[in-house]
Amino acid sequence: MTRDAFKALLEEILSVPPGTLRDSDTRNTVENWSSLADVEIITVISSDLRIDAELLEYETVGELLALLEAQQVFTA
Repeated sequence: MTRDAFKALLEEILSVPPGTLRDSDTRNTVENWSSLADVEIITVISSDLRIDAELLEYETVGELLALLEAQQVFTA
């Protein structure tokens, strides 16, 4: 999965229009970012990207993407 594809998936999970999710967005700035959305995000990270998502600590979309990039999970 590419970084852009993952970000598009986040937008789908969070029910925001495509291309509108910013790296600076947080649970407080995205209206639909609920605990249920967190569970969906963790499930995608764990099952599709094979990362122990429960170990990831992040506040913003950008921090989440940077953590996943550091794990080298994105394809070119």
